[in-house]
Amino acid sequence: MEKTSIQYIKEVAKKVVNSELKRLGAAQTKAAIEGVMRTVGLATKEEAVLFCAYFDKTCQGRAMDFDDVSSYFGCSTLDIMEMVPSVKSLLSKGFLMRTRAYNGDSLADITHMSLVVEDSVFSAIIGNTPIVPKPAANWETVKLDRYEFCGTVGTLVEDKDVDTERLVKQVLRLEKANLHLDFVEVLRNTIDEVTDRALFYDLAYDYYRSEGSRKSCISKTLRDIHSSFSKYMIVKKEILEKRHILIKEGLVEKFDEKEMRLTQEGCTLFFGEDIKYFVKTRKCEDIYAFLSMVNEFFRDADQFRAQRDFDNLPNILGDLEKENAHIAQLAMVKKMLADATDRAMFYCVGDGLVNNIPTYLGDIVGIFRCAGSVSKSFSKIKSGKTTMQMRGYVELEKKDSLMGPKVVLKLTDKGTELLMGEEAQMFVEEVDESSLIAPEKIVGKKLFFTDKLDNQLSLIRGSLQEETYQRLRTRLEEQCLPKGVAILLYGEPGTGKTESVMQIAKETGRVVMHVDISNTKSMWFGESEKIIKKVFSDYRRLCSRSKTTPILLFNEADAVFSKRKDVSRSNVAQTENAIQNIILEEMERLDGILVATTNLADNLDAAFERRFLFKVRYDKPTAEAKKAIWQDKLPVLADDEALSLANQYDFSGGQIDNVVRKAMMEEIVKGEKTTKATLETLCSEEYIAYRSVQKVGFC
Repeated sequence: MEKTSIQYIKEVAKKVVNSELKRLGAAQTKAAIEGVMRTVGLATKEEAVLFCAYFDKTCQGRAMDFDDVSSYFGCSTLDIMEMVPSVKSLLSKGFLMRTRAYNGDSLADITHMSLVVEDSVFSAIIGNTPIVPKPAANWETVKLDRYEFCGTVGTLVEDKDVDTERLVKQVLRLEKANLHLDFVEVLRNTIDEVTDRALFYDLAYDYYRSEGSRKSCISKTLRDIHSSFSKYMIVKKEILEKRHILIKEGLVEKFDEKEMRLTQEGCTLFFGEDIKYFVKTRKCEDIYAFLSMVNEFFRDADQFRAQRDFDNLPNILGDLEKENAHIAQLAMVKKMLADATDRAMFYCVGDGLVNNIPTYLGDIVGIFRCAGSVSKSFSKIKSGKTTMQMRGYVELEKKDSLMGPKVVLKLTDKGTELLMGEEAQMFVEEVDESSLIAPEKIVGKKLFFTDKLDNQLSLIRGSLQEETYQRLRTRLEEQCLPKGVAILLYGEPGTGKTESVMQIAKETGRVVMHVDISNTKSMWFGESEKIIKKVFSDYRRLCSRSKTTPILLFNEADAVFSKRKDVSRSNVAQTENAIQNIILEEMERLDGILVATTNLADNLDAAFERRFLFKVRYDKPTAEAKKAIWQDKLPVLADDEALSLANQYDFSGGQIDNVVRKAMMEEIVKGEKTTKATLETLCSEEYIAYRSVQKVGFC
């Protein structure tokens, strides 16, 4: 009965190991060798003897080069050199295979090859099944797919026995045989150095066998490619300084100081249509999906730490934006915010807006890390020096929490419009229309003041004419001065402070946003501060929507602009001081027009005084001014009658209005024309009512 292949191989191996090839002619050995030839399918006795040696070592999990073969037989390497044709025959017919990359077919290459029995042949012998060897491919004629191609180059690069010269020769042969691969043709046309192309192929090999999770070590990869240390250092420096041709072409990126990888563009070139299987698609349907994706990545500080992406944010974000170039808003955001760190934060804040979730500074600490210093980034944001803040796209807001106040980043209306485009109105809170006074609804009135007051108001009125106002803003900005215009009108009640604001608004075409001071006070702790903050955020929103800057009017502002109190006295004092601090901060960064009127200038806090650009005092009108007011209201009065009333009664313009209104009522009710005597009676009543106000209390 015929023995099995493995039985014959075992018998031959025992005879030839350490035999110095001297016992091959013995009858018993000869019979066993012939059995191997017959059962395995080998052509010569030399092939059979060599095959048995390789099979023996393969069973031990070891490969053999020619030095190992000579050691196995116990003879010199020169003795084995005569067997080179037989080794090449076993290799070409598929009985042996290489454990490393293809190294060519020259004599020197064969002697350095590490060989084992081919897998299917080994399995067939062990299982005693028919042996069907797989002939080795001729790399110069067989067409490879992209994975086989890069796998072959990758293993060549990793083979310590392959120097740079041999690597270059083999890569050129592989490229010539595989010009059907698009990425090979592209690289040959754009990258001149063969070693640079080999670097790309090796990075692609690392990428696909790790399914995108692995980066390539810069030092190790370059040492594998470049035998010359000086060349290795030159190329490494080019990569670290981002001057390497593959980086300039956008195919490879320096991941950090130790690693590199293919870029999105490089992956697209290599994988072609297969990219969806290896590279997770980051193409989003719309801006909402894009914001969610960016936020998910950049809020994860642990992910940043694990991937060491701190200095690579521009590339990462740039890839995301490039892949989603179909989202129109992204191009405008990149134009307005050139800094990638700013854009990353802007997108995260935008996602918070969409999902109605506050964006705390701690939520985006990963982005700060990539900027190099968390503390510097925090300071930059808190001081409002990021581009997104200086351009008015994002603002800070303090929010109370169980752990104390926290700083929140919020999109302004301007930022919301930049990010959300036509859909911005869905996320913009409407300003209360009841607080707005349109200029066309203000009734025109003629006001009478002293020459000094007229001159002051004329300067203000001229400064707020739109063309002049815009020139003023530009000039202030060029001189690094605050652009906001804050105006204080103070003095006696009824002297025309509020009416002056209305008439200036009408003449300059500006909407007035009137602040109801009573509505800024709340019985609930902390609520008043929120209300006053909302006043200013609403005003900024109104400014961003208006063609001409509106006027923010705090009428009778004594309650909120008064001197700060000792906080130890009461919680009310603490709240009032907190409100004043908010107003002071807002006035410091005012970019608009604020007007405050007060009857009690002496009660004004000094910190407010320096923040008002114009401070205009209103005194009781002079006799000439009062005479003009009387005649303006009652044209029937003669000059001497009007002058007599002006001298006799020290009234403000508001008090004169009261008398005139009552005179009109008498005309309607009694049907009698107003006379000077009637006016004197009404003036006496007004005067008495004004002078006889008594304090309420106990005697």
